[in-house]
Amino acid sequence: MQDRRWPTYSPRNIVLDSAVPPDDGGEGSIYVKDAEGNVFLDAMCGIGCLPLGHGHPGLANAVRDQMLRLTAAAGTLWTKPQVELVTELVERTTIADGRVFLGNTGTEVNEAAIKLALRATGRDVIIGFHRAFHGRTLGSISLTANPKYREPYVSCLGEPEGRFARLNVARATFGDLDSVEALLNEYEGRVAAVFLEPIQGEAGIFPASAEFLNGLRELCTRHGALLGADEIQCGSGRTGTFTAWERIVGSDPALAPDILWYAKALGGGFPIGACVARKDLADHMVKGSHGSTFGGNPVACAAGLATIRIMDEQGLIESAGKQLETLQGIAAEKPHARVKEVRGLGSMIGIEIDGPSDTPAAALGPLLQQERLLSTVCSGTTVRWLLPYRSGDAVLRDAWGRLGRALDRLE
Repeated sequence: MQDRRWPTYSPRNIVLDSAVPPDDGGEGSIYVKDAEGNVFLDAMCGIGCLPLGHGHPGLANAVRDQMLRLTAAAGTLWTKPQVELVTELVERTTIADGRVFLGNTGTEVNEAAIKLALRATGRDVIIGFHRAFHGRTLGSISLTANPKYREPYVSCLGEPEGRFARLNVARATFGDLDSVEALLNEYEGRVAAVFLEPIQGEAGIFPASAEFLNGLRELCTRHGALLGADEIQCGSGRTGTFTAWERIVGSDPALAPDILWYAKALGGGFPIGACVARKDLADHMVKGSHGSTFGGNPVACAAGLATIRIMDEQGLIESAGKQLETLQGIAAEKPHARVKEVRGLGSMIGIEIDGPSDTPAAALGPLLQQERLLSTVCSGTTVRWLLPYRSGDAVLRDAWGRLGRALDRLE
C-alpha cells in the first residue's frame, strides 16, 4: 500500500478494517480484522484509548445522538454534555474544589498544566523525570525524557544551546526523593512545579510507590512548588480506581496533587483531554490565557460521559483492576524462560523480556504481528499491553500464548 502520510511512524503494513464482534456475550470488541481478513488480538487499543474495546454500541449510540443534536459550540458557550462531564471529573478527582480545562489530546492538556503552573506561581522552572513521556508539542517534549524527541526543537537546562527554544526543565530520577530535593534546593524559589506520571508508561510500565508520591507531596508543599500528575495513560479507570494516584496513595485530598490531567481512555476512543486543578490555581487562567477550538466539543464530551457511565454500569473499572493479578497467575502457571517480570497496575501491564542484549525485545514486533497480536515494545525491553477493561482470563491466556510462541522464535 502506498503511504502518503509523513514518515513519523514505523509502518506495520497492516490496514485495519473493522472490529470482530465479541462471541463471549460482552460488548466492545477486543479482536480486530484487517483489510485482508486476518484477525488480531488488539493489546494496543490505540495506545490505551479503548477501555470499552472497539465498537461498543453504548458509546456509538451516544456519539451518534449528540452528532444529530449539536455538533460544535464556541468556547464562550456551555453545552449540557460539557457541564455534565466537567462535574463528573471534579467529583472523581481527589483535588479539592477542582476546576477543569477541556482539550483534545494528552499533550494539549499537558501544555495547559505547564501554563497554569508557571502563571499561578510566577516561577520559571519545572522538574520532570528521567524515562518520562508527556507528549510531543514544544512544552511537552521539554518534559519528555528521551533526548531524540527534543532535537532540533528544544533545549532544557544543562543541554546544548542553538535549538529553536530553550525551556527551563530539570530532570530528577523517578523514585528518588533525594534527587528531587537536590533540584528544589538548586533552583530554590524558581521551581513552579514537579510533574510526573504516577505510572511511567512509555518507559515500560513503572509504577511509583506510595512513599515516593507522598514524599513528593511533602517536598512540593515545603518548597512552595505545585505537584502535577500526568494520568493520560494510567488514569480514567485503568488501574482499578478512576485515578492511578488514588490507587497508589488513597483518596485523601490533603495528599492529592494540585493539578491532574487525563486523555486517552477518557473518551473511549474519541479524542478528548481534561486538566483538573484547584480553583485558586485555575483562577489565574484569565480570559485569553489559554484556549482550544475543539476543546469541550459536545460530541467529545458526550463520548466521555458515555464512557464513564458504561464503565460504572458494567463494572469495568473493577475488572480493569484485576488484570495484572490474573496475568501474573497465568504467567506463574505457564512461565516462559524469556520473561523476566510481569509488572504494572490493573490494566496497565508491562512484560519485561530477558536476553543477552540491552534490548532483548527489540526484534519482537514482527514476531508478535505474525502471531496476530498487536502490542507495543517499550525501550527495547518491555512488551506493553493496554487492553480493554473487560479483558479477563480467556483473553489474557490467549495473549500470553501468542506472546510465548513469538518468544520461542526470538533469537
